[in-house]
Amino acid sequence: MSLEGNVSISMQLTGQSVQQVVVNSQRPLLAQALLAGASAKDAPQKVGLVFSLCAKSQASASVYAIEQASKNGASKNACGVRAQLVRMEIIREHLWRICLDWPALHGAQAENALMKQVLILDKEWEACLDADKQAFVQDGEVNPPLKSKASSIAMKLGTLLKEHIFYMPPKAFYACKGAEEYLLWAQYTQMNAPQLIHSLVQRGWRNVGAAEVVALPELDVAWLDKQLASDAAEAFMKQPTLDGEPCESTPYARQQDHPLLQELSAKDGVGLLTRFTAVLLELAATYLDLEKALMKFESTCDVVTSAEEHTGFGSVEAARGRLIHRVVLEDNKVKTYQIVAPTEWNFHPEGVLKKALMSLKGDAEVIEQQAKLLIHAMDPCVKFNLEISHA
Repeated sequence: MSLEGNVSISMQLTGQSVQQVVVNSQRPLLAQALLAGASAKDAPQKVGLVFSLCAKSQASASVYAIEQASKNGASKNACGVRAQLVRMEIIREHLWRICLDWPALHGAQAENALMKQVLILDKEWEACLDADKQAFVQDGEVNPPLKSKASSIAMKLGTLLKEHIFYMPPKAFYACKGAEEYLLWAQYTQMNAPQLIHSLVQRGWRNVGAAEVVALPELDVAWLDKQLASDAAEAFMKQPTLDGEPCESTPYARQQDHPLLQELSAKDGVGLLTRFTAVLLELAATYLDLEKALMKFESTCDVVTSAEEHTGFGSVEAARGRLIHRVVLEDNKVKTYQIVAPTEWNFHPEGVLKKALMSLKGDAEVIEQQAKLLIHAMDPCVKFNLEISHA
C-alpha cells in the first residue's frame, strides 16, 4: 500500500440497476507511528513533509493543535499568513482538478499549460508570504508580507480565473444567483469548466446521483476528544460518524446556502450539476476571501478549549473538506497524534457516495461514466479504483 493509500469502489449491477456498492477507503493511519516522540516544535514541519497533499492545510492544523496543547497561541500575523497560504492551496487544488481532470470528463484536452501558470503563482505566493518558512513554526517570527507584491500576485491570479475559468471576474461569477443565467453562461462560454456543466445538461444528467446530504456541522471538542481518546479511536478515524450518521464535508456542504445552489438543489437535488457548480462557487469564494484578506492582513486565530490538559485540536477547512488533528503532549513531545481526514467522511462505506451510486440507472457503460463523474465531483484526496461487475 502506498503512503497516501487509495479509495476502492466496487459496484455490482443487475440489469439496468445497481444492486450493491462497496466503498473502502484504504488510507493507512500513519500519524501516530511517524510522529510519536517528536518534539512539539518539529511536528508541524514533519506533518507537512509526510502528508504532501494539501501540505499547508496539514501543517496549519498541526501547528494549531500543538499551540493549543502547549497553551502557546500564535501571533495574528502568523494566523493571517497561514490562512492565506491555505486559501491559495485550496485554489490550486480545485484548479488542478478543473484543468487536468475535468476536461477528460467531457471529451476535451487537459489544460497543462494553464496549470503550469497556476503552479508558478502558487510558488510566488509562498515565497512572498513565507520566505523564511516560519508560518507553521511554533513561536515563529512571522512578518506581514509586502502588500504591493502580494496584491500583484493576487491580481495575476484573478486575471487567470477571469480569462480561463469564469470568463468574468470571480466576484461577478459568485454573484450569480439564478439558474437560468448560470446555464446560459455554461452554454455559450467556450471554456473547459462551463462546457463540463453544459455537457451534463445536454446529456440529461443534471440530477444524476442526487442523494440526501447530511452536512458535517461544527463538532463539539469535548465530544470529539471523547471519540479519539477511547478504545474505538482507530475505528472512528477510519469511518467517522456523528451520532451514527456519516456526514459530508465537501465544497457543496460548505457552499450549500448560496442562492444558486439553493435553486439548483430544489430543482435537481444534490446531484452532478449541483456538486460541480459548488466547486466553481467555492473557487470564486476562496479567491474573494484571499483578495479581501489583503486589505487587512491580520487574521483571528480560532481558540478552542481542550477537553484535557496537554491536548490540542487543530481544524482546517482544506480543499476537499474538514481536516482535524488531535495531539497529546508529554514533556513537550508528541505522545499521541491523530488525524481525521475529509476522505473518511465523504467516502464512508455508508456515506453519501454510496447513496449516490446506488441511485444510478442505465447500461453498464452509462453507469460507469456517471459513477466516475460523481467520484470526481466529491474528489477523494487520493487515487481511486472503480470496479463494475454484473450479478
